[in-house]
Amino acid sequence: MNAMSRAFCVGLLMSATCGAAATSPPPVEAFGSLPAFEAARLSPDGKHLAVVQPHNNESAIAIYEIADLSKPPHMVAVPDAVADGVDWPNDDRLICTFRLNQKEVYHKDVFQWARSVSVDVNGRNEAVLLNNWKKLKYNFGGSAIVDQPPEDPNHVYMLAYDTPDTHDTQDLWNWHLGVFKVDVTTGEGVEVMLAPKGAFQIPMDGHGHPLGFVKHDADLSSEVVMGGHVAGTFNSKGGGGPEFVGLSNDASPTLLVEAQGPTGITGLYHWTTPGGVSTALFADQHYDVDHEIRDEHTGRIIGVAYADDRMRASYFDPAMQAIQTRLEKTLPNQTVWIVSKDAAGASYLVVSESPRNPPTLFLYTPAAHQLMQLLQAYPGLQQSDLGDMRPYPYKARDGLDIRAYLTLPPGKDPHNLPTIVMPHGGPEARTLLGFNWVAQFFASRGYAVLQPNFRGSSGYGRSFVTAGDGEWTNKVQFDVQDGVKKLIADGVTDPKRVCIYGANYGGYMSLAGATFSPDLYACAAAFAGTFDLDRLHYSGTKFESVATSIWERRLGASSIDSSAMEAQSPSEHADQVKAPILLMHSDKDVTVPIEQSEIEERALKRADKSVQFIRINGDDHSLSYALTRIQMLTELEKFMAANIGH
Repeated sequence: MNAMSRAFCVGLLMSATCGAAATSPPPVEAFGSLPAFEAARLSPDGKHLAVVQPHNNESAIAIYEIADLSKPPHMVAVPDAVADGVDWPNDDRLICTFRLNQKEVYHKDVFQWARSVSVDVNGRNEAVLLNNWKKLKYNFGGSAIVDQPPEDPNHVYMLAYDTPDTHDTQDLWNWHLGVFKVDVTTGEGVEVMLAPKGAFQIPMDGHGHPLGFVKHDADLSSEVVMGGHVAGTFNSKGGGGPEFVGLSNDASPTLLVEAQGPTGITGLYHWTTPGGVSTALFADQHYDVDHEIRDEHTGRIIGVAYADDRMRASYFDPAMQAIQTRLEKTLPNQTVWIVSKDAAGASYLVVSESPRNPPTLFLYTPAAHQLMQLLQAYPGLQQSDLGDMRPYPYKARDGLDIRAYLTLPPGKDPHNLPTIVMPHGGPEARTLLGFNWVAQFFASRGYAVLQPNFRGSSGYGRSFVTAGDGEWTNKVQFDVQDGVKKLIADGVTDPKRVCIYGANYGGYMSLAGATFSPDLYACAAAFAGTFDLDRLHYSGTKFESVATSIWERRLGASSIDSSAMEAQSPSEHADQVKAPILLMHSDKDVTVPIEQSEIEERALKRADKSVQFIRINGDDHSLSYALTRIQMLTELEKFMAANIGH
């Protein structure tokens, strides 16, 4: 039966429990293939469904008819580009967003380009948004939609950078943030506001009118300007200031900001003019707001997401919260998300997942309390293929509480297991209790997987974040070491078979672990890691910015004295490494340049260490293509088997 039309196999049980138990680990393709759906959206009239789906080893937008889901979808794709998302401004047209990493015409470096394309419900009559604006070609990110007025469904409002002088495009320091009104049928746009130099945000009122702008000066002091007057000031240095996120969903809407409360926990607050941060709309006692939930038709903020062990949704409207609660009861022990609804609220798209149940998309009709399964993100995986993931809290050696998660291999006695430590990226990010395709791949191959939220991780308040500042080779590493030592003491882990693997900042943690804790790990692997911190920090410029100030805060270092960065760079201490190393990096990575892995490889070879470097051709920082994901997992499987094989 077609996956788009069948209902549950047994009542409302999750689809991953259906079918016979697996007798052998699933192939690498079952984990490495792109998810069968992402970014699902219903049209306002509820007649069409659009999702990001795999298409010829890439991703595309698939458009289905709800009345006949068995019909093949209309596909919208851009050659070599990655489909990022979809929006429905009206019933007849949808806006598809694509990104592509490639070299700029006059520059040797790779940049990420983003564009929005409007198509009809049959995937035809396409129009690139802002196609009549000559300076679009100078904007890498020409896809940011900031307002969709419900009373004018034929237009959206977009952000792009412009110059006051219509002929001046060469002075990079004279580009200003602007707002453009764009016809979704023709793609043609007209500029409605050009903000002053230094503006980085333009809040909108939900009806196509800019409310003002937020700007910062060279010293990173920031101003909020509303109605032509300064409505508040704060300091952006180190990333500690409030973040303007949108408007409340009230009859008299107010501007909302994410800000820290008295205990350092980030909540959602009203912003008053004048006065600044005012009363809390949502503030948890223990966990930061992760992101806001918006009404997709008005853009207004209708709820928040936060995470304890799982991601949680909290709605301000009692009726919406009642639907959320009902869905959570229907799908117990799952993380449940309402990802889209039609304009009338007659039908909803819902995604649920848990560690052993990969994301599943449902169509929910409240009137009938009917929940129909539409798509499984990883249809090649069954529950029996996947490992049990559980909280594994412990105390660091200085008494700090560390939240961590342990995934155990299916069908294995949790004793004396080969173990992979998998630190997250960021570092201001965190691991949650949920499905992770890399961790579950490792578990399916017989490894226990530890994912610690070391100090510096987000979600637990500002003090937990800043506790990692300047401690990348000390207390942050100790947090990870202490988790491994607890696993050994509990008898779960074989102390001679521990490997560490991570991506991005997790890649840094992996090589830092092998460098500064050389006797703990039998091997280390990294994808897109950062290893020469001084080199990455400069990135060709020394001017002060919020981003550079955040990195300097995290490193406890400044651009004036690079010694602290060198002291924390694995590439500067390659002689300390004892374990075999695997490095992998995409050649079109614009987040962490591939030269970071090249530098580390050269340093390890000079020190006569065992290192293998695999260049991932044609992909980006996120591993957006199935073939390269499969390549990465295949190389990891061989490397782990050779060094800590079970």
